Amino acid sequence: MALLTSTEVRTHVETGLVDAALQRIMDAAEEDIDQKFGAVSSQVDDLEGKLKSVWTTRPISSITSVVETLGTDDTTLASDDYAQRHGMQLDRLTDGTNGRRLWGDRVKVTYTPTDTTDRRTAVYIRLIKLDVEYKGLASERAGDYNSASFDYTREREKILSGLRNEGLFV
Repeated sequence: MALLTSTEVRTHVETGLVDAALQRIMDAAEEDIDQKFGAVSSQVDDLEGKLKSVWTTRPISSITSVVETLGTDDTTLASDDYAQRHGMQLDRLTDGTNGRRLWGDRVKVTYTPTDTTDRRTAVYIRLIKLDVEYKGLASERAGDYNSASFDYTREREKILSGLRNEGLFV
């Protein structure tokens, strides 16, 4: 699902690029966000267990399934086997259908993360602007005009880190 259309992006980014060229930049920005932080609609975390609590990489809106691995045995847990706390924390419960004091060796959590579409869209627009405006020059001089450029890689990471802040992503 595209975060914005090229027409919507043009309301935020001034560019003379044709739609096909702009679309390639848009697709790459969205792919970078998804690769770094996961898809908007679903997330699967494979977590190390052996503790009372495990933490997902993103806040949970709803849980699809929790599969616990102990040795070579996988058990799909019932909802009364764990408790979700503080958005990202899952505690193992002793009195559930498959009660245990601690998590098994591995815990695979499939869930729908909390919706971060608005924040993703803001980061998406900033990444597109960065790519459209990047000239690849460290500095530029013409007569009295002098300009120094930013570090592209550092600026890109700074933009992407906007989705990591405030506990939304680890």
